[in-house]
Amino acid sequence: MGNILINVKNETGGFEFIGSRGAGEIIREKMKPVLDQNGEVTLDFVGVEQVTQSFVDEFFGIFIRAFGIEYIRGKVKLVNENQ
Repeated sequence: MGNILINVKNETGGFEFIGSRGAGEIIREKMKPVLDQNGEVTLDFVGVEQVTQSFVDEFFGIFIRAFGIEYIRGKVKLVNENQ
């Protein structure tokens, strides 16, 4: 599957504040097929001002609890997360 770039704002409804587990689930579902094939995911937070712990836990936390840290280590990159 290779590598993908996910525009977090676009994928979660275009909001500057992302706080729901449902939004995190959307991101997780886009990431999983790529990570399953040892691909790399870049999460682009351009235009996102704030996220909640629940949103982030829905993808990072669930992956780590289910598959261990190695499942995502070195395969997930964040860009524009400190705007």
